[in-house]
Amino acid sequence: MNRRTFLRILGLAGLGFFGYAVFKNLGSFSKPPRKKIYLSRDELTRFLVFKEEVILIKKDKEILVFSRKCPHLGCLLSFDAEKEEFVCPCHKSRFTLEGKYLDGPAKKDLIKLNFQEKENEIEIELV
Repeated sequence: MNRRTFLRILGLAGLGFFGYAVFKNLGSFSKPPRKKIYLSRDELTRFLVFKEEVILIKKDKEILVFSRKCPHLGCLLSFDAEKEEFVCPCHKSRFTLEGKYLDGPAKKDLIKLNFQEKENEIEIELV
């Protein structure tokens, strides 16, 4: 192999590596903004608020917001009022009102969601 061929191969390899790095990171520039849900202050009169993707719990002056999706496989959780715990209808994972894992295949606590209290509403950012 002569010097010219070696430099050509080296240049193409470098160009390929650079192209890969650029295209790999293009996805991070085009990520859509996170979805947000808004709850009015009127909805906070209850102890427990269930929305499609959100569980909001109001204890005294503290507000806890969790994803309603089970950390195991993403099934939507339901509430067992008798035991005061969240239950996954698919595989029977159970969680406390504080989102702590109790039993079942999930093995993780519920996912806490970020939220901001505004004047007349609460803004919840979904994961």
